[in-house]
Amino acid sequence: MEYVNFYERIQNIKDLKLISEKICEHYDLGALQDYKHVEVGYEDFNHVITTESGKYFVKILNKSRPREERLRLIKILEKSISNQVKIPKILQKNQKSIFELEIEKKRLHIIVMDYIEGTNMLFLNRDFNELELTAIAKEMAKINQINYGVEAYYDEWTITNFTREYEKKIAAIDEENKEQITRVYNKMKTLDFSEFPKCYIHGDIIKSNLILDINNHVWVIDFSVLNYLPRIIELAVAMFGLCLTNIPSKSIKNMNILINEYNKRNTLEEFEIKNLPLIFQAVCAMNVLQTAYIKNTDKTFEENEHWLSEGKKGLALNLKQEDLKITRN
Repeated sequence: MEYVNFYERIQNIKDLKLISEKICEHYDLGALQDYKHVEVGYEDFNHVITTESGKYFVKILNKSRPREERLRLIKILEKSISNQVKIPKILQKNQKSIFELEIEKKRLHIIVMDYIEGTNMLFLNRDFNELELTAIAKEMAKINQINYGVEAYYDEWTITNFTREYEKKIAAIDEENKEQITRVYNKMKTLDFSEFPKCYIHGDIIKSNLILDINNHVWVIDFSVLNYLPRIIELAVAMFGLCLTNIPSKSIKNMNILINEYNKRNTLEEFEIKNLPLIFQAVCAMNVLQTAYIKNTDKTFEENEHWLSEGKKGLALNLKQEDLKITRN
């Protein structure tokens, strides 16, 4: 996985205009009018094209994705659409959802989707409101009810892999962050994830993977790390990725809105609720670990700095079980 150099993700092919024109030709979208790189995400290369027929979101898959992983992603997206999760529609040609394009004797694998007119929620520069958190909780619950039937996936950001990632990367972390991360690591070492109820989870319900459209509807994007894991991880990631504010009491209020809306649709067990504060801390610690590692061993970038800051904020919240006010169904 490449983090900083966006073009390196697609084999250093930099002729975006040519790529965009080939997409227009392949999907019969009419003449290209405009194209723009979108610097969001940690893995693939994203850009938006405007054509005679409309606007489209283009995801050029990272060169490191093997064929099996590409097909896995398409299966996830198609299953989500068929189960009415609010995600952008995928364009197809000859019943194929991936466009294979050869440029400069290199092959690109491209997914083209409807463009949702609105704003990536990472760039709203404000806290989420109750209606938005409620809408997101509904989509999360729907996602967690689908049986995707896809292979397991190793995601280095998922907290089931926290102890392994800690042991690989902690030596490269600065002392201030190392102390906080190690405190959580010592608590997580004895946690048995096999005891938790599992389902397919999106695994990355955070601001940058949500679009707020012009009608104030929320859309979910980037299912790259969907996996079969304890569902409590879905909730903890969303608490981290959506609920944190500069006011601790408001952060906790947002978390309770999200948890209770989710619980109305997928009832949480007492064991899950009991361990949710620790799972949340582990998500925060994992984000500090990964973003600080990138910063200390490579080059950092704006989104990386955002999640490093959010990880520290989440750890400073020191969430406790008594902070969670869950209404029983």
